[in-house]
Formats: sequence, C-alpha cells, structure tokens
Amino acid sequence: GLARATPASLMARWADAADDTRALGGRVTAILGAGPRGPVTADLAADGPHLLVEGPPGSGRTELLRAVVASLAAAERPDRLGIVLVDGRGVPTTGDAPGEGLRVCTDVPHVTTHLCANDPVRMREFAQSLSAELKRRAELLGRSDFAEWHTGRELSDRMVAQRTAVASRAEQNGDLDTPPSSTLRLRPGADRRKTGAAPPLPRLVVVVDDLDALVSPALGSPGRPAAGSVMRALEAVARDGERLGVHLVVATGPCARTAQSEPVRQASLRVALDAVVPGGGPEAPAPGRGRVVRPDGRETAFQGGRVTGRIPRTATLRPTVVPLEWHRMGDPPARRQVRELGNGPTDLALLASALERAARQVAAAEVPSLL
Repeated sequence: GLARATPASLMARWADAADDTRALGGRVTAILGAGPRGPVTADLAADGPHLLVEGPPGSGRTELLRAVVASLAAAERPDRLGIVLVDGRGVPTTGDAPGEGLRVCTDVPHVTTHLCANDPVRMREFAQSLSAELKRRAELLGRSDFAEWHTGRELSDRMVAQRTAVASRAEQNGDLDTPPSSTLRLRPGADRRKTGAAPPLPRLVVVVDDLDALVSPALGSPGRPAAGSVMRALEAVARDGERLGVHLVVATGPCARTAQSEPVRQASLRVALDAVVPGGGPEAPAPGRGRVVRPDGRETAFQGGRVTGRIPRTATLRPTVVPLEWHRMGDPPARRQVRELGNGPTDLALLASALERAARQVAAAEVPSLL
C-alpha cells in the first residue's frame, strides 16, 4: 500500500494506528502477501496471538519473516511496538549475500534485539532477559490483561485531563476559593504520584527463524548447550504472551519434535508454504506461495512478496550494440544475459531508512534491548 516509502507516508500510518480504538497499546497487523481479492493480512491481536510459518527448505520461510517485520514496522511507531529477532541456526552459511537470515532486518528502528543461536553465553543471557521481561509485564499488569490495562490507562488519562481543565476554568472565573494550606502541603505528594505513573507498555513481537534448529539442534552446533534455555523462554511467551502483549512469529521446517513444542501448539494463525521444485516450469509454485489458515478454519491462498531483492540502478533490457566483423557474419547471435545487476539498495533498506527518519521526527522513545 506504499507507493513510496517516505517519512510522511509512514507517519500518516502511525497516526492512523494511534486513533484506532481496536489497537490499544499498539497495532500488530502484517501483510503476508497478495491474495485472490487483494492483500492478505494477519492481525496478531485479533486473530493471534501467535503466527506459525511452516514449509520445506527453499519455500521462502525466511523471506516471508522479513516481509512480516517490514510490514509490522510500517504499521506502528517504534515506541509502541518492539521487535526481537532470533536466528535459530546461528550465523547462516548458505548464500553469498552478506547478512543472510534475519540480520538484514536489524536496520529497522523497531528491532531492539537480534540473537544468533551460536553463542551459548548470549543465548542464556537472552533467555534470562526475556523471562525477566515477562515477569515485569505480569507485575505491571496485575490481574488485568494487556488490552484492559491500556483501556483503563486511557480512561484515567482522559478523566484527569478533563478534571484539570474544568478546575482551571473555574479558578479563572472566581468560582473556587483558595484551598486551605493543608491542601497545598499535600500537592507535592500528588505530583510525585503523577510523575511516578507506569510508563506506556509497548507490544513486543518475537520473530524466530528455524525453530526446529532450537528444538533439535545439530550435533556439534555451538549453540546446542544453551538451546534448551532459549526454548523454555519461548514456551513461556507462547503460554502467557497473549495476556502480556507479547507475540510469537516462528518459522520451522518439517520436524516431528517441533510439532509437539509449545510455540507450535499455541499458534492460532498458521501459514503453510508450498514446496518449490527446481525446474518445475512456469506452473510450479514460486517461493513464498502458500495458504494462511485462520482460527475459524478459513484458508486463503497468497503469494508473498520479496523485500530483499536489490533494485537495479541501470536497466538490463537496453539494446546492446557491438561491432560485427565480416568474418563472423555467419556466427549465431550472442545474447546478452538478462539478470539482476544487484547494484542498488533493497526495498527493505529503503524502508528502514524512511522508518529511521520518521522515528526521529516523531521523537519516538527507544524500546530497551534484551541483550
């Protein structure tokens, strides 16, 4: 829906999200791709709380996660939505492009933490920090859930603002007498209570690629000793995240043990990506082709987009003029290979730049990192 990713267009979207009474505490709506009747969206607050992406290798799982991160960031301010990235296989070894996996999303200002599952020390620190964040939210919310807490906070702010405005008008009209000195002595305490109010609580989305590598780490994997601690923290998010405003978006390949894990069992939104057959012809499924299954059982087919393809700065279909010597007149014509030059920025990089500028213009507070 963005013809161009500009700070103005992004701030307009963020302002619309702030006025949405159905998205108290932060909007968590992502566009998965194009469907038969337009964009196919996934609302983690309404249809979630968690999203599972399943597919065999080469089906486009990682690219779909990148698109989800980009879409979430474009829909909400970075001080109302934090994103945590976890690469389950650690530093990727496939592909020749730098920063494979979810690392390419770290320039998005909403991303507070990026964990590669190949350092046991950082993995244990991440598991402890994520567990501490869940505990902090539980203590802050008390018996309320995330939506109820924000509803009460919004009503409280409106009542205080209205009462203050009425009192100011009454004092100007001379309708109120000067309060006694005892009241004046109590005002500093009231001010302290006001300034000590609970800060706004943003939503948090934990995006995990290759969950199966955390459930069943390969022998000799550097992160194998600490994979269990990370999984226990993710299982706590799967169980209690809906009440605390924390969502999971996980991608996994075929794995029997993963199907029994808590993040998979608790995922009410599911995406099944089709297998890609190399050389299958034009009718074969493309990477990112799949179906989203909603909690009520409805299925919608869609084609995911590509956000990390490089934009060529020069056209690749220009006519090519070469000198032709007479003694080569009978040779077959040499075709210029049409390919992506790869000398321009990616759509994700352009979006991240616009998001960063928009975040500075709205003076968005930074969500603390978990590492």
